[in-house]
Amino acid sequence: MDNKHGIPSDNAGFERRKFERVLGSYIVSYAPLKKEELKFDISQTRNLSECGLSFISGRKFEKGVILKIKLRLPEFTDYVVVRAQVVNSGQLSKGPINLTSAKFIDLEQGVRDAIKRLVNHV
Repeated sequence: MDNKHGIPSDNAGFERRKFERVLGSYIVSYAPLKKEELKFDISQTRNLSECGLSFISGRKFEKGVILKIKLRLPEFTDYVVVRAQVVNSGQLSKGPINLTSAKFIDLEQGVRDAIKRLVNHV
């Protein structure tokens, strides 16, 4: 039997995530903070938790890169701005389609609570 993350139950011990995630598409804009001029690319999340997110990106990022992220959440009328550190980024298929996973840095409590409520209601 699969759990809500799509992992067979016999591999449940392999799951290392500390927080539940919501699988879904939320609008995300992202740019590396090291660039002199921030040029945001737009994409969507694959999943989201109060600890971090994964999203489709048009480029591969090195582990440890800090991103400035604008995230659209249903609870807010405007996007929220967060910082996240890349944990993993790799190509999904031929071409510039990558899956990037990042953990939040200094996430505001109000945003963390909104994500937690979102995860618990799905």
